[in-house]
Amino acid sequence: MNELTLLSEVKDHVATNPVSLLFIKMANCGVCDATLEKTVDLLQAYPEIAAGMVSIEQMPSLSGEWLVFTAPTILLFVDGKEVHRQSRIVVFGELENALRRAKRVPPK
Repeated sequence: MNELTLLSEVKDHVATNPVSLLFIKMANCGVCDATLEKTVDLLQAYPEIAAGMVSIEQMPSLSGEWLVFTAPTILLFVDGKEVHRQSRIVVFGELENALRRAKRVPPK
């Protein structure tokens, strides 16, 4: 999972990948760390999905850009459009279903 540090990198990540996932976390957040580890493990089954991680403290403008007010937050995009969102409590069964559906959507 790539760490993205600039808003322009995040926008480019979403715009250039047919299916992309953003993992938004906070520093010193045990839930974020545990959820990130499980997300990375889950994404190993989906190598075609581009994944990026963002620290909300390093990029507070992301809150306004995608209305993210808590962490962890996972955003899934298909062709630049948000198709799935989970915040704080991540239900991995739902996330995996969303990844499966997104994988089947043909790129533009």
